[in-house]
Amino acid sequence: MLARLSPWFRSLSVSSRTALSLAIGFTLMIAATALVAFSQERAKAIDESLARLDQRNAAVVNELSDRFDRIQRTQTRAVELFREEHAALTDADARRAFEALYPLRPDGTRRSIDGMFTGGPTAIGMVHGMAGFLPAGIDQDDGAVRDIMAATLAIRRLSEGSRYDLESLYYFTPRNGIVIFAPDRPDRLEFYRQTAPADFAFQDREFATISTIAANPARAMRCTGLQSLISLKYQEVWTTGCMTPVDRDAQHIGTFGTSMPLDEIAPAGRFADSAEEKVILISREGRLIYHPGYTRQNSRKTEEYLDITDSARPDLAAIWALVRRHGQSGYVGKADALDAYVSLHQVPGAGWYALTVKPEQLILARALRPIPRIAAMAVIALAGCLLIVVLVLRHLVAKPLRRLTREAERITRGLASDAMLEMPTDDRTGNEVARLVSRFETLAGAIRTSHGELEQRVAERTSALNDANEKLRILSELDPLTGVANRRKVLSDLDARLERMGTGGALAVIVLDIDRFKTINDRHGHVAGDDALRALASRVQSLLRPGDMIGRMGGEEFMVILDRARPVIADAIAERIRAAIARQPFQVHGNLTLNITASLGVACWSAGDSAKALYARADAALYEAKASGRNCAISSRDPLQGRNAA
Repeated sequence: MLARLSPWFRSLSVSSRTALSLAIGFTLMIAATALVAFSQERAKAIDESLARLDQRNAAVVNELSDRFDRIQRTQTRAVELFREEHAALTDADARRAFEALYPLRPDGTRRSIDGMFTGGPTAIGMVHGMAGFLPAGIDQDDGAVRDIMAATLAIRRLSEGSRYDLESLYYFTPRNGIVIFAPDRPDRLEFYRQTAPADFAFQDREFATISTIAANPARAMRCTGLQSLISLKYQEVWTTGCMTPVDRDAQHIGTFGTSMPLDEIAPAGRFADSAEEKVILISREGRLIYHPGYTRQNSRKTEEYLDITDSARPDLAAIWALVRRHGQSGYVGKADALDAYVSLHQVPGAGWYALTVKPEQLILARALRPIPRIAAMAVIALAGCLLIVVLVLRHLVAKPLRRLTREAERITRGLASDAMLEMPTDDRTGNEVARLVSRFETLAGAIRTSHGELEQRVAERTSALNDANEKLRILSELDPLTGVANRRKVLSDLDARLERMGTGGALAVIVLDIDRFKTINDRHGHVAGDDALRALASRVQSLLRPGDMIGRMGGEEFMVILDRARPVIADAIAERIRAAIARQPFQVHGNLTLNITASLGVACWSAGDSAKALYARADAALYEAKASGRNCAISSRDPLQGRNAA
């Protein structure tokens, strides 16, 4: 490299070589100064960042610790009230209240009356927000009946006082009986009151297993990892729960518990992660409780990341290794595997670990902040020295170089004339080398300008071609009248979705046809008919979920593809579409108001179904709807299960 640069350096003028040498020297000095400053600022930034990380993590730990302390106090009080109520109850009193609150169902189970949840007077006084499920046969045991009523009374006494502090309070037994207070649950506890199967059992769930004597010999409050609610079949609502066991005569008879949804553990604003820091919560068993990048309420993907003990993701594996190494003692410092600095502390009462993480690159960016200021000062000093050198050398070398400059100008003008370039005739620069450079820069500037203009024209032509191609693609996929997908597009999309469908996937098709559409055209004209088609397509489109699709098959027939839709969801959406069409009249051409109804056929995908077969089943269901009087939605018969049409 130096051998190649040596001839170039010798070709420079004396003033240029001198100025270049000084510039190199001062640049090295600036670099050395910046390096020293960076090292000092880096150490300072790391110390300050670690202090802030630890302070923030301590605040998170204290907040969680306070929350678990409130839960523990509430559950301890619940155990006390349970024992008080149990002692005060007689078997006869317990049986009378039990029969009134938990009537026998035909399947042998006992479920709470609706008034316990909706609110009102009951056999034990005013009750609100409570529900219960008791398995068959539990009423044969007077002791179990008395325990259930004692728990019901204890929860009733605590419920209203805990409503704004705890999301729920419940009691469950090893025999799968449960009494729960959760007035703000969106499902209104209907699972326990109505829909739970007679053989409903939950003893294999973590919230039950951690209450056993074998798993919890200390008989203290224990908290679970993140898990989905068992009462919501088609949703993934993630919660964690804390459980306090209840024993009698060295036997485990029940457990008081409190659930905390993920959104309550880390609601918006509580652990609001900045661009610099993020908070992570992990259970002692190695399950994620909260992570801004992996845990999401109502997301099925959350389950993939809960167990980090054998995670294939390097960041999650590194976090678990850090917890195993330093969880008991705590840690504040660098985590090389994460390229970040970390504060790690245990959360008392829950058996959780809280981590606050800040990427190393952000700390280094702060350390670099003073470097531009130092460099600017050095550049100013460098410019002053170079100015002095240039002024001195101008006087020392100016005369010998003027002759060379004049000859260079003559040659340059000749070349410019041949190239049809207009060269300046009055260049007042005092540096002969600068004059030569100026001439070449004029030519180079013209070349660059021409090249830039050519590139711009090519770019404009390319952009216009791309826009035209995109418009053609859109036109080929859309129905020109309604603006939704055309028949070819919707069928191709259905084929593509079925190719990707796994064995556990769900998909449904709705075929929709406007009732007596020919009458609209005959009575009001084709313009009104077209307006009606457009308005109906728009209304149906507004009712669909993300991932769903509507397309016009031709005439007044449309097809809707429902993504991840099992039969009950598909039927519900079809009914919603039918009702939305029939309920509100359509305003069309000429301020005309049309009352329109539609018939719908629904078909749900079964393993082995082709797009053609699925469409045919939905179309057959449509004709059945037409034959049934129109303005209705009918589901096709499942060819594999033989289900009746809905």
